Amino acid sequence: MSAIAPGFRKIVSDCRGSLPVEFAIILPLVFALVFGVIDVSRVLLARSLLDHLAVSLSDEVKFRAPETVRSGLTEEALQVKLSTLAPDLVGGLIDVTRLGVSVRHYASLADFVSGNVLLEEGRPGALTAYHLDYAVTLITPFMNYLYSSEEVTKSAVVVVKNGL
Repeated sequence: MSAIAPGFRKIVSDCRGSLPVEFAIILPLVFALVFGVIDVSRVLLARSLLDHLAVSLSDEVKFRAPETVRSGLTEEALQVKLSTLAPDLVGGLIDVTRLGVSVRHYASLADFVSGNVLLEEGRPGALTAYHLDYAVTLITPFMNYLYSSEEVTKSAVVVVKNGL
């Protein structure tokens, strides 16, 4: 028994090779954490840029578009206007082809909250809501456990009162 104990102690106290094993265990976790932080940052950046784009789009329509153009503005025309605004405002950080825009007109803020959409175009004194959507593709494979799919759709809504 005394002959086995010194050999066993030598094997147990031998630390050669422990660093590569620890490195192999820790490295995937560190990479997962880094890419997870990158994914969350991309989602937060997309939300921030969407807010900026929504405000810029509403300002462009309200202050720079003529009244005749403003009254008959369709979602397709807004999409074109957004695709011309976006490269200057956000550069290449958002893929313009993945941006969605919709516009709704409401008589009052109570109608906006309850979802009662006006059938007519935005008349003076009414509210116009610009709703932008953008789908962010996640790069970390296991982030779909945090989110419901491989893409996270972020939205921004801006409500402005039409001029009198």
